[in-house]
Amino acid sequence: MSGDGFSPGADAALADAVLDALRADPVVQAVLGNPARLFDDETSDPAFPYAVLERHEQFSADASLVCGAEHRLSFATHSKYYGSSEAKEVLGALRAAVDRLSLVLTGQRIVIAHVTYSDAMRARDRRSFRGVLRMRIVTEEA
Repeated sequence: MSGDGFSPGADAALADAVLDALRADPVVQAVLGNPARLFDDETSDPAFPYAVLERHEQFSADASLVCGAEHRLSFATHSKYYGSSEAKEVLGALRAAVDRLSLVLTGQRIVIAHVTYSDAMRARDRRSFRGVLRMRIVTEEA
């Protein structure tokens, strides 16, 4: 990491590691299929339910003599067939996977990783449901 807690490519490496870990989680696979329909970009004509990493923000989290970074990841889930219960099941699977998250990152150590928010609501089309899950990860230089 650089002196300001940021490393070129560290944010992408962290996002890729989170996506890989969530996709490999058996509970996530039980609701999103195998391979898990968890994307890092919108996909054309996806099968429901599915989830998308919509946003990844990174901020400096330097402390006394330690370079660190705070990452905020926002996932959107989309479900169509079983109402809000399916949306909540997908969110629950993702939340449980985050609680079990174990990542190994080059040059970084995970200090904390947790879900800060999740909710499900009816989408604009009035036929599907959209879920939102936000997580926070704080890393420090290894």
